[in-house]
Amino acid sequence: MPGDQIEPGRRRRDSSATRTAILEAATRHFACKGYGHAGAREIATDAGVTAAMINRYFGSKEGLFAEVIERAFDIRELIQGDRATLADRLARIMVYGRPDAPDSGRIPLLLLLRAATEPAAAELLRAKLEENNLPLLAERLGGPDAGTRAGLIIAQLTGFAILYQMIQPKELADADREQLVACLTASLAVCFADPPRPSRSQPCG
Repeated sequence: MPGDQIEPGRRRRDSSATRTAILEAATRHFACKGYGHAGAREIATDAGVTAAMINRYFGSKEGLFAEVIERAFDIRELIQGDRATLADRLARIMVYGRPDAPDSGRIPLLLLLRAATEPAAAELLRAKLEENNLPLLAERLGGPDAGTRAGLIIAQLTGFAILYQMIQPKELADADREQLVACLTASLAVCFADPPRPSRSQPCG
């Protein structure tokens, strides 16, 4: 989009840079303040654009939040590669963080925790998970009950991340990290395997 409006004295950006600046500013504000308390004007000021640019690029504050969620919880890159080692790789990311962005893991957690207390934000988060993350992971898993198993994997990863990265109980904070990887991998691996079908009881006589 040529000719993006900017406030006087601020550097002109191209469309891609403007969009990225808004997303990054919005991510900071939504993570720190939550969806309801983060103002469009504050986000725009932080991004170096006018508030009208948020509507121009994202349609509304709701549309902006939806894209922030989609960007923060994007798992497509994480689930690529050998399926046989995926549980281990996910566990290592949870324990050691991503090598390319060691501090980025807290942002999705903050967004999730803030959204959990706001019905509108929680609904947007749920919709994005059902639209993107869960189907992508379920497709990667394959087999029966893939959607349920994908949900259980996301639940395990989320719960572990909240405790390990934010609450930090001594039992996890002081634990050997390779042991944590091994335990979490084993727990995740249960959901990666095709579940056994429940046996049908034979009628008496």
